Amino acid sequence: MKKYVNLVIALCISFGISSISWADGPRIKFKQLSHDYGKVFSGQTVSAEFEFLNEGTGVLKIQGLSSSCGCTKAVEGSKEISHCGSGKIFVEFDTAGLKAGRKQKTIFVRSNDPVNPVVKLTLLADVVKELNVSPMSLNRKVSSVEKPVVFPLDITDSAKKSYRITEVSTVEGEAQVELDPSSLTLEPRKTHHLNLFLKLKPDPNRSFYAGRIRLKTDHPYESEIEIPFLVKLEN
Repeated sequence: MKKYVNLVIALCISFGISSISWADGPRIKFKQLSHDYGKVFSGQTVSAEFEFLNEGTGVLKIQGLSSSCGCTKAVEGSKEISHCGSGKIFVEFDTAGLKAGRKQKTIFVRSNDPVNPVVKLTLLADVVKELNVSPMSLNRKVSSVEKPVVFPLDITDSAKKSYRITEVSTVEGEAQVELDPSSLTLEPRKTHHLNLFLKLKPDPNRSFYAGRIRLKTDHPYESEIEIPFLVKLEN
């Protein structure tokens, strides 16, 4: 019985010391854990601030930041926060190249808080594209590339104003591309039909050609539209 009592006392003392040591550490507390940008045009880069407090007794140290993808980045305003002090995490969300729809990205904040060493911050946005192409990728099998490969393409302007396609080119530069019609004004709320003529250099050692076609527009955010292409040579 005496041994049992001594064991209980020892455990209580150990738990008490452990609790005190945990309570004396730094504590990170964010005022909000998510930020919703709402409607964001594809191609926009938007930013936000996440403010946090050190509610513990020790010095809070921000040890690292990471994100769920390359389209988001974060920079801390201060790496060391004293007791009752505050700091900020500055984040950016780049929507370039993202498809339209609801998006959720994550920032992970690592600190020396022993209770909550990793905090997850969530970024939300409704990405909107006003200039949409169909199909989104171009594929064709041909017997020869002696003649230009023709790709029909539809472009829909879902905005309330007109925009223009100002230039067409290939990203890699090994192919040439022309647009018919050569210049096009996209009227609002309409779908426009056009043809892309892809000129490829004949090469007997090649079985396929791959690359990207780039359409430049005067849209303030969707200034470039890239369309991947793949041309296979039939045996």
